[in-house]
Formats: sequence, C-alpha cells, structure tokens
Amino acid sequence: MFKGKRHVPFITLSEISPRVWITLSGCNFNCLGCFSIAKDIVGKPMTVKELVKLVEDSSRSYYGDLPKEIIITGGEPTLNKKYLKKLISSLRSSQIIIESNGYLLDDKYVDELIKAGLDGIMLDLKAFDEKIHKKYTGFSNKRILRNLKNICKKDINLIIKTIYIPGWVEEKEIKNIARFLSKLNPEIEYRINPYRPIKNFSREPTYSEMLNAYKIAKKYLKNVFLSKSCRRETLPKKKIKTWITVFPDGKMKRRSLNDYRKNNMKVFNKQEHS
Repeated sequence: MFKGKRHVPFITLSEISPRVWITLSGCNFNCLGCFSIAKDIVGKPMTVKELVKLVEDSSRSYYGDLPKEIIITGGEPTLNKKYLKKLISSLRSSQIIIESNGYLLDDKYVDELIKAGLDGIMLDLKAFDEKIHKKYTGFSNKRILRNLKNICKKDINLIIKTIYIPGWVEEKEIKNIARFLSKLNPEIEYRINPYRPIKNFSREPTYSEMLNAYKIAKKYLKNVFLSKSCRRETLPKKKIKTWITVFPDGKMKRRSLNDYRKNNMKVFNKQEHS
C-alpha cells in the first residue's frame, strides 16, 4: 500500500441507476472461500484526487451526471483511515456507503467517518459462532460484534449481510445472527446472500435452502431480504445481467457475472503460479 494511495483494480457502474462501486484492494481477513481478487493488493495505486476524477469522469460519460450513490467496497475499505476519510469527504455530492467486515470500525473511527460525510454502512457479518468465524476468516468476531452494537447507536443507516455458505454458514448461524440483531434493533435490514463457489470451496446454496434461511430470519427481524452479494439492488424492476467496469486508465467494459468469475480465476491462477 503506497503512502497516500490505495490500489484500485476497477470501479463499477450500475446499469439500473446512477450508482458506483469503488473497489479498494487489500484485506485484513483471509476468508477461505473469498471469491474476490480484491482481497490481495491488485490494481493501480491511486491518490484520492485521481480516484475521484475517475469516478466523476466515467459517471458523467455514462450517466450524463454524477452518481446519486457511491458504495466503497473491497477488499476492505477501512484499512487506511486517513485515505478513506479524505475519499468520503471528496465525494459529498453523492450518498456514500462503505461495505466492510466491521473489524476496524470502532466507536471513534465510525464517528470520524460520519463527520467526513458517511451516510451508511453495509457490514458483512461472516458468522456468529466465534469458532466458525475464526476458522473461516482467521479472526475472532468478538470485536466485530462489539463494534456492531456501537454502530447501532449511531445516526447512520446500517445494513447487515451474511453469505449463506453450505457446510459453514447455514440455517443455525443465520438464526443466531438474526436473534442477536433483533435484540439491537428488530427493524435493522438484514440481507442473506448466496455463496458463489470459487476453486471448489463449498457450493452454491439451493433456492430452498435460501428460502428456509429467510423464513428463519423473518421470525426475528422485520426487514429480511434475499439478495446478491455483488449488487446492492435487491429486487430490480428489470433484469440486468451485466454492469460497466471502469479500469484506472478510464477504459470501460461491460461485464457479466460469468465474465467477472472468469477474470477472477485468471488472476487466482496467475498468483498461484507466480
């Protein structure tokens, strides 16, 4: 990670509405089933100024205007506090949301991000059982659960997401997570995403498994959704199977989920043989 810069493999433009995802590579977790190339340091090192220009130029080119919403994801966007605060404060024309594993989001850090202009947090709660969480990510979840309790007290929009991973995070874990969240706020938005297999780790859950998990969570929480981990749109009005990837040099490419998976596998294979 260069001083004053973070590596950016690409940003993504939604084809449903003026919404942009900023992907910052590098992660503090080592999730066994991670399907993102951004978990490693990949892409071009960019200053905040360079990244903001990329977002604004590509948005004006594609939408004819600045995006209404920007989601900063990764990897893990919270790794460099100074960079993230500056990035958020530089994008204030849009609603800003970060997607995080929550490990570094202590009380002070969250307050600083809110002051910088952060509007929402999408927190990926991998598992409730500490042993499962530690085996899967390499880290205990005690700190995350403590941070989550503090975030719930803040004046900020909060969404919790869990990936259903057969053999790892199934109905029992989702039940325990939903019950835990209900004690903090029964109206909190909870999203259950299907695992997308990579390198033969686990499998994609069936629709009946996902539906059963949804029904279990609904016993505890009012706002439960089945969604896709790569998109924020839960129930789009029209089916869109592609999105626009913008690389650091400004080149745009329409990609589908299959394209993304193929590109990821190329990167994974290259890393294994390097």
